[in-house]
Amino acid sequence: MSGLRIKFDTSELEHTVGEMAERVTNRKRAMEAIGALAKESIKTNFAQGGRPDSWPRPKHRDGQPLRATGRLMNSIGKQVDGNTVYVGTNVVYAAPMHFGAKKGSFGTFVHMVKTHQRQVTQAFGKQLKFPVWATVGAHAREVSLPWGDIPARPFMLLQDEDVVEIKELLGTWIMEGKI
Repeated sequence: MSGLRIKFDTSELEHTVGEMAERVTNRKRAMEAIGALAKESIKTNFAQGGRPDSWPRPKHRDGQPLRATGRLMNSIGKQVDGNTVYVGTNVVYAAPMHFGAKKGSFGTFVHMVKTHQRQVTQAFGKQLKFPVWATVGAHAREVSLPWGDIPARPFMLLQDEDVVEIKELLGTWIMEGKI
């Protein structure tokens, strides 16, 4: 019988697909890049005072919420564990700042106040002509935690554009092996 015989050399295709399969299962480099992207996005949340919505502004610190010392913002870290990246903070007050908290929602504690001097400027509801100094003896005082309401200021958020960038990054990593 006469006819046409077609043979495909698929070795290059098999090699390329094999490399892609390896990148699908070993995403550590991609996770490092995603973690870095997430860290920068979270730091931008601080710099812009909240995204996509502005955080409630404090009455002091020139209206810059969560920026008094920079400790919380600068504590954002990332850790890659195999094919997973964790982005977060170990600062103990991070959760109440992110989610908010009502006065006393963490209970109370007893605070020991040392003996100290206090300036008295009014007595019996009336302003004194001349302020006087009084000694306050040591005493125990019950204090609520937190001592006032803390509004939620969600900072551990990725933006929609970050999700798009992460998908593009993963696609480029799997298809081309580039970050």
